[in-house]
Amino acid sequence: MSEGQKFQAEGYGDMVIHRLQALRRNMELCDFKVKAEGRVFEVHKALLAATSDYFRVMFGGVMAESKQDIVDLKGVTADGLQHIIDFIYSGEMALTLDNLTEIINTASHLQVGFALDVCSSYIKSLMTFDNAEDFLHIADTYSLDKVTAHWESMIQDKFFEFSQSQAFLKMDGETLSKHLSQNTLRTTSEFQLFMCLDKWFRAAPQRVATDAPRCLRHIRFALMSEGELALVRDNDAVQRCAGGLGQQLVRKGYQYHSECKTGHPVIDEACEVRAMGPSLILVHHGTSFMPFQVTAYNHSAALFYSLFSDVNGSRDCRVASIDNFSYVCRIVDFGGGTLMSSLFRFDPRHLIGQELRPMRHLRLEFALVAHKGRLFAFGGSTEQFAILDSVETYNVQTNFWEELHPLPTPTHSLAAVTVMNMIYLSGGVSGQDRQTTNTFMCFDPAADTYQVLPGMLYARRLHDMVCVQDKIFVLGGIPKPGVPLYGQIPIESYSLESGQWTMLSSTLSGRSIGHYANFEGQIVALGHEHHVATEDEIWTFDPDLDDWSKYAKAPQRMSLNSAMCTQLHINFNDEKIAKKFLKEK
Repeated sequence: MSEGQKFQAEGYGDMVIHRLQALRRNMELCDFKVKAEGRVFEVHKALLAATSDYFRVMFGGVMAESKQDIVDLKGVTADGLQHIIDFIYSGEMALTLDNLTEIINTASHLQVGFALDVCSSYIKSLMTFDNAEDFLHIADTYSLDKVTAHWESMIQDKFFEFSQSQAFLKMDGETLSKHLSQNTLRTTSEFQLFMCLDKWFRAAPQRVATDAPRCLRHIRFALMSEGELALVRDNDAVQRCAGGLGQQLVRKGYQYHSECKTGHPVIDEACEVRAMGPSLILVHHGTSFMPFQVTAYNHSAALFYSLFSDVNGSRDCRVASIDNFSYVCRIVDFGGGTLMSSLFRFDPRHLIGQELRPMRHLRLEFALVAHKGRLFAFGGSTEQFAILDSVETYNVQTNFWEELHPLPTPTHSLAAVTVMNMIYLSGGVSGQDRQTTNTFMCFDPAADTYQVLPGMLYARRLHDMVCVQDKIFVLGGIPKPGVPLYGQIPIESYSLESGQWTMLSSTLSGRSIGHYANFEGQIVALGHEHHVATEDEIWTFDPDLDDWSKYAKAPQRMSLNSAMCTQLHINFNDEKIAKKFLKEK
């Protein structure tokens, strides 16, 4: 016999609670009594057992009271018990500062978790940086973890405001050090954060000897400008910090700027941007009419920020990220038909762009990926339309390009993606017969060797590959001429476990040569207009649902059809960035 489809009666739980309240008011079917300070309350055992771990254990036969019909509770007040019993029968309670501790004590004693949650919410609604001390004492006494977590979050979210309070000046060095170490700490600049710490030292000068080493090591001096470093290097706490650590940390800040000018800096905690997680970064190729531009999208605020731009438009461009730098390989048109290869690095810490050593070969329609501190450029074509088989790799530490073994076949308009220790390559136009191919192979960077794998179901060029979990997705592209398609070329996925290809739904119409990337487990799509979206919209593909949905709409006049995307950690609270959001025109 089948179970049949289940349906939920609307309002059933509320009705049951109201009926139990009525039974208690009329003293109907009450089968137990609880007593405190001489006052007796008639209740229903089943409801108490369902809402209180204390009574559940008692009625389960472990305690002697399980054989009785009344229990005299010690350690709680009659008023507190009244509030908790009323809450058990209604889910509501009237809280004031006068009865708060009494109710929490009773709820804690009787282990009524939902009542403690309500009390925690009440405390959180009242907490400020000036009145928190008493509330935190209550939270510590009764293990109200949600209150403690809220307090920690308040400090992280509004650290500068917190630094103006007495609670900040009273904070111990170990706790302050823990907050300073967090990427979630919101600050408009690392220099401002340092000045807050300086204020804390000045409030109790003896702290310099005891706490300067552990607090200063969490200030990210590399995020300060050279001008700001000049202001802090003579600071008393920096100068007096044990073992010369303060001066050493400031020198590391200077060293970051120095190394950036000549190559790739050493990356450690002192260089990390304070951000909750990576953000979507758009790199716009630029044209003779529009500038090359780096834009960031803040999903929580639904705002785009222009981080960098210059006047050099590009004919072609590829982007990859290493150590929270964005590396852009581009072909720059300097006018008069003169094309030059360029390697451009963008630093989101200081919003600085820098030209590095360009590729050895001028490449159009090539593939670029990052892997273990190196860039890999595969194939492409020359200005004169010759198809390349050359492969070169760029070491960010040495600022040097090195030739690798060539591709098995000269290819342009191919796609590449890094997965674990391997780089996968697919499709493109073959130099043998200038035909679009369905090739799929794996390149081992350590061995500099290729392995041919089962080919894609469709030959395609100008497509993209994206890895999500244990699958590689192939999206977009232009098929081989003469291939009958109804709509757009389908998405394909390759299982790294089984080595099999699966055909999915169609690529968004009109986005056959758009750009795709993995962002938080979803595949984001930039590109040309299609039947639903326009060229200023970003869409996402859900690999599990095999379905598309709208993600974001760029400001007007900001075309995405010449943009590529990557991910970087961005501090949108940084004063350098906060004012750069793009307004609707």
